[in-house]
Amino acid sequence: MLKIICFVVFATTSTAYGASFSNSLQTSTEKHDIIPLLNYERASNPDGSFSFSYEGGDNTHREETAHVVDAGTEDEALEVSGSYRYVDDQGQVVEVHYTAGKNGFVPVGTNILSEISAAAKAAADRAETFETDDHYKQNYKNYKN
Repeated sequence: MLKIICFVVFATTSTAYGASFSNSLQTSTEKHDIIPLLNYERASNPDGSFSFSYEGGDNTHREETAHVVDAGTEDEALEVSGSYRYVDDQGQVVEVHYTAGKNGFVPVGTNILSEISAAAKAAADRAETFETDDHYKQNYKNYKN
């Protein structure tokens, strides 16, 4: 069984930062439209590979597939490919196809924000470090089990 654990951690180094962060959060009684989920599929495999996809009534779409490479070796890892699509604030359809693995996150598509491209390049530059990092490899093995 594939275990997926997500944590959102906010670490603060000072009370002042924590206070300023909490002050920036806003509450709202504003009503939002509920977007219908038109399609949803997912599959998980014992080896850690998986696939999923969904489509929303607002023209959003996401799909992702991961398969295990170098199974049973110290270099065992997941290679992921996928895509996502949404309509931005200006009404433009943004569609991104990507791979993620030993070469980091590699996006290709229309209207990719420069921040995403810069972050992907930085991650790719660090990818070689992760490939040889024993801590990274151990965390992957713990995630898979």
